[in-house]
Amino acid sequence: MPKVVDHEGRRRAITAAACQVIAASGLAGATMRDIAAAAGCTTGMVTHYFRGKDEVLLAALNSVSQAVADRVAALAADPSAGIETLLCECLPMDDRRRLEWRVWIAFWGSAAHDPALAREQRDRYRTWREALQLVLATPGRPSGPPLEEAAETLMTAVDGIGIQAVFDPRRWPPERQARQMRRQVAHVLADLDAAPDPGIAP
Repeated sequence: MPKVVDHEGRRRAITAAACQVIAASGLAGATMRDIAAAAGCTTGMVTHYFRGKDEVLLAALNSVSQAVADRVAALAADPSAGIETLLCECLPMDDRRRLEWRVWIAFWGSAAHDPALAREQRDRYRTWREALQLVLATPGRPSGPPLEEAAETLMTAVDGIGIQAVFDPRRWPPERQARQMRRQVAHVLADLDAAPDPGIAP
């Protein structure tokens, strides 16, 4: 009887290994040999599942982004979860999320010089902004530009807190990250609730 091979499982294992290597060495230092070693397989197996280094690196980015999106979506489905809870889930408060942030930071650096990666980043931020707008949109709140600006302000708050926490974890433990996020959310929601709705004539 032929051996059953879990191809998707192998792709996931190689992708997870790529995340580990990128987090430790950056994109430039992430070689196919190192990724294969981290995955416990040969470079030939890596190239069997991925057409080249760029494809496996992009799979790593997709993997961490989807993992965060799935967790946030699960929280968003809980009516008792406030927006600060959703945003804190995006911050590097444990080993798993710190790894995700190191992968993102590695891609951000390359995206500054790579038009394809820059486009990928813009697409991801647009998706994130639209998702935040849906969470922020409640009856009585203004829509349109005020809502979009509120979402973008919270996105930049997450980026700022996350970057500081990755580079200076002793000064930015989880408690401080959460406290600063709550402050940012409070300011943004107060401004949003006080803003006139452009869709309503004065």
